[in-house]
Amino acid sequence: MTAAALAVQDVDFSYGRVQVLFGVGLTVFKGETVALLGANGAGKSTLLRVVSGLASPQRGDVAHNGDDVTRLPAEQRVRRGIVQVTGGAATFPPLTVMENLRAGAYTYGRAEAARRIDRAMELFPVLAERGTAGAADLSGGQQHMLALALGLMHDPDVLVIDELTLGLAPVVVQQMVDVIRDLRAQGLTMVIVEHTVDVALEIADRAVFMEKGRVRFAGSTTEFADRPDLLRVAFLGG
Repeated sequence: MTAAALAVQDVDFSYGRVQVLFGVGLTVFKGETVALLGANGAGKSTLLRVVSGLASPQRGDVAHNGDDVTRLPAEQRVRRGIVQVTGGAATFPPLTVMENLRAGAYTYGRAEAARRIDRAMELFPVLAERGTAGAADLSGGQQHMLALALGLMHDPDVLVIDELTLGLAPVVVQQMVDVIRDLRAQGLTMVIVEHTVDVALEIADRAVFMEKGRVRFAGSTTEFADRPDLLRVAFLGG
């Protein structure tokens, strides 16, 4: 059996007195793309925060490649290869595109940083075209691309993306889908929160559906597409 790159078991999480995750489990195998689906408030983003170390669960475990990382700080998880990207919010708005990329590569030597920046601009040519533009002046789609480029600069073992296509124009959504397809073909392990069911079914191997802080479904995208009860909730929010 293929090894699990990420394993979340029996996770409970609360914001103060408000519990938002209830015994959540999630397994992602190496080279797999998993789409995390559910209505607003289902707990998807909170689960990603637990995975990336931005939130500590009250109960349960998180393992990466078989090692327990439950209490490991977020920066150490990044060094291990667990990298989270949050749409266009993962950029530095006061800086230019090139300054963002340089800041993202600050831990590397000059030659290695330059190599990683060049690779990012090859993946997203629009970033090269707008290198001197402020990140705050980019379109929503370009900000998403810059955020994703910053995450990919760290050669993630597990890439976690929150809100991949939220608020983007259809043509930009397709560009993001094409990038994810390429990353998937390269064997990158990904967990992606996606609000659009059609996009999720197109990019993912498996779907995990959450409702009110619990996993209600985990299976192939084909199996999910055959569940009209879940599709109704995913489309309409209830």
